[in-house]
Amino acid sequence: MLPLPRSLTRRSSWPSSFTTALIGWNGLTTVAALAFGRAPLLGTLLPIASALAVIQVAALRACLHFARRTRGLVGGAVVGTVTALLLGAAAMARVPDLARHPVITLLMAAYIGAPVGVFLSYFRRDDARIEAAAAAQGRLVDYGRDAHWLDPFVYGAAAFLIIFAPRELWSGVSTAIVGAMVGVVAAGVSHFFLSRLDNAPISIPIAAVAGIPLGAATGFLLRAAAHPPLPAPVAGVIAGALCFAITATVGHRLAAREVR
Repeated sequence: MLPLPRSLTRRSSWPSSFTTALIGWNGLTTVAALAFGRAPLLGTLLPIASALAVIQVAALRACLHFARRTRGLVGGAVVGTVTALLLGAAAMARVPDLARHPVITLLMAAYIGAPVGVFLSYFRRDDARIEAAAAAQGRLVDYGRDAHWLDPFVYGAAAFLIIFAPRELWSGVSTAIVGAMVGVVAAGVSHFFLSRLDNAPISIPIAAVAGIPLGAATGFLLRAAAHPPLPAPVAGVIAGALCFAITATVGHRLAAREVR
């Protein structure tokens, strides 16, 4: 469990929104670049992805503020997709390689923008629920385990860096980003599925097994970029299982703390 600034423990805060979008845009841009054999372009793409993330957050939060009815996840996905398509068109004007593949570029922009919109909408709605419950009971707001929503990104990045042991800067950057994205999935599995087992100790080996297929896929994705000391699929399997196991272990500890 990592200590975070208070502004980042509230998932719907401005800093958290920017962090969510930056992770989404940079993470999925990296995955797309690796999948399409464009890893050498990451030095150009990631600064642009970061700028687009910042712009999209401003647009999405404005929509959520003024269009009060856009509270649902579907509404967040729609607004996220529309804003991302507009931003993708702007990116093509800056990067010739993207302009040569407009359909793929716009599809990837929509693929990135939709989940960012969903997450921002979900965080806004869920934080409001927690805050309303605290107000109704006359107590201070406590976000509980949700205050640690960023931890799995760090666990995933660390697990992949340890196992893949990249030797070059951009290999390390892409490996850490892919690992962080695996951490997102691990967090979702812990939050939405392992919680049904009350995050009991048995959930830890279950999570490790669940991380194997995704780890193998990411190993294949990183095979050319990271040059791991082990065969890439094997390294991916170990890193994926480790990331999921760490996340589930922390989930178990947080669940036990809430019961006390």
